Amino acid sequence: MAEMSSSEAPGTATPTTSKPTLYVCQGDDRGAPMHPCGRVQKALRDAGIEYDKVIAAHGSPIPFLRKGSREDLRAATGDTKLPALKLPDGTVLKHSRAILSWVKDQK
Repeated sequence: MAEMSSSEAPGTATPTTSKPTLYVCQGDDRGAPMHPCGRVQKALRDAGIEYDKVIAAHGSPIPFLRKGSREDLRAATGDTKLPALKLPDGTVLKHSRAILSWVKDQK
């Protein structure tokens, strides 16, 4: 099973240079089975890919109902959309389809 470290606030995780960092919402992987943040975590675990995890958003996905800002997420990934996977080389994969495709290519 993949090892993960998690953090409640964006930018507080200490990503290593050898593992990708996954940015997810507060739903994490306890949400609905088809939720994008949960799907990418399951895929990473199933593939045996170790990663660091940052819970980068709290509250609603609707901007005016969110709790707090996603500016730390934007600084880390260049966007405010989740999930996002930052690879050790600095490349950022945005959206679950791109992340799932990358995971599939790692097998």
